[in-house]
Amino acid sequence: MPRLSLKGKQMPESPIRKLVPYATAAKAAGKKVYHLNIGQPDIETPEVALNAIKNLDRKVIEYSNS
Repeated sequence: MPRLSLKGKQMPESPIRKLVPYATAAKAAGKKVYHLNIGQPDIETPEVALNAIKNLDRKVIEYSNS
């Protein structure tokens, strides 16, 4: 199994993760929580985008600039 590098171990935790306990507590209290952080979208991918990906000749698809 691959090991995490020293640099990877020293990387700070994402600040968004600090909000997770609050969202979990709000959900448990019956409140509607809208997750606006990264994750799996729940909308269908447009056909034109799927076709572009199918025809892409790359081994790695990178994230766009933030």
